[in-house]
Amino acid sequence: MSSTAPHRKHRPKPRLPSTTPGRLVALALLVVLALVPVFTLSVLIANRSEATTADLKDRRIPGALALDQAASALTEADRATATSLVSGAFSLTGPGQDYQDAVKRANQFLTLATDLHRSDTTARSRLTGVNALMVEYTIMVGLAQTGGDGPLSLANVFYASDLRRSIVTSLYEQRQADLADIRAARSTWWVGAYVAVPFGATAFVALLLVLVAHAYVRRRFRRRTSPLLLLGAAALAALIAWTVLHAQTTHDRLAEGAGRGVTEQSALWQARTAVHEVVGSAALEIASGGVPRATDVKAGLTFRDLADPLPSAAEIDGLKAGADPRFGGLIATALAEDRSPTLRGAGARALTALTALRDAAERARAQAPPGGTRDGGPGTTLLTGRASDRVSGAADDADTALTDALIIGRAAADEALAEAADDGGLALGGPVVCAAVLVLTLAGLSVRRFEYGRLR
Repeated sequence: MSSTAPHRKHRPKPRLPSTTPGRLVALALLVVLALVPVFTLSVLIANRSEATTADLKDRRIPGALALDQAASALTEADRATATSLVSGAFSLTGPGQDYQDAVKRANQFLTLATDLHRSDTTARSRLTGVNALMVEYTIMVGLAQTGGDGPLSLANVFYASDLRRSIVTSLYEQRQADLADIRAARSTWWVGAYVAVPFGATAFVALLLVLVAHAYVRRRFRRRTSPLLLLGAAALAALIAWTVLHAQTTHDRLAEGAGRGVTEQSALWQARTAVHEVVGSAALEIASGGVPRATDVKAGLTFRDLADPLPSAAEIDGLKAGADPRFGGLIATALAEDRSPTLRGAGARALTALTALRDAAERARAQAPPGGTRDGGPGTTLLTGRASDRVSGAADDADTALTDALIIGRAAADEALAEAADDGGLALGGPVVCAAVLVLTLAGLSVRRFEYGRLR
């Protein structure tokens, strides 16, 4: 008779350590694993946000504004040509020194824009074409001078002016693409306030593990507290708050500097371009006797682009006091979200000068002879005079006020971008705090491990 031994059921081995030393080691390993993504994200957040904002500050934004600056300078050159033509000086001295200086600035800004767009093949190709048109523009102005005071001179100036409008249109098209790129860059994951969410989640897990380790040590060894573990938890909580604050600050500063600030500066540069355009158009209209251009080139900027409608004196006073603009146009865009008294004051001065510019331009057209004038005849004094009640004088006053507004807005935007580009100390502080948390946690657990060995 055979008998079989009773079958013994084997209990599965526990997956988690069952001894105190094993549990201490397991907690230490878990904390190490949890701190790895915290360390990695803290470094990446600091480095990537700094790199993104620095790229916006040093390349993208200056590149976009250089296009506006080139358009403004070229339109100023066109204004100088037109006023020289209508005054009768063009056939003798050419467009003058103002033209030469403006063309030089336009070429400098175009060169800067091309250099800052060197990594964008489409933009570089477009700006290369614009540079070729710039050469053609200066050639046509030179040919106009050889025509003396005859109709060929006027025709060549008209052609050059139309060519200038084509150049400005191309510059503005590229500027629109650049502004879209700037909006996309400042909305990337690394510079958004939500970048702190995954970091906060992983850091919270690590913090929870440190607190669990503290609770275990306290219960198992009957200690009221473990100072090293509590210090590690406090340091980790501080890092979480530090990183969240940095992410929010970067987001807010970029919204101000690379958002509203860029829109404001671009609008002010366009407003300066529009002022020169208004004067140049009035001069060519007087020179031709009001004969329309036989061209399909899109019309340039007008008074309505500057402010639509021009506000009254009472509205301008209200604007200086901080009221919202009740008119449309480029100046309203620049002032709508900025209540800085100095910027509002500059905007009010520009609007006052625009009213004088409009009135003087209407009087100059009314006084000009029907057949036009290119010899300093009636209407010319009102057009070229530098007093504040003359066209060129009022335009200069508006341009000066807009320049002051640009300086004020540029300083505020640069300050915001500088703050956004600052890593807030996280590039060094993040790794240091993570290392400190790791050392404190391991030290706190190791002390208890050695204590357990002595007790045994």
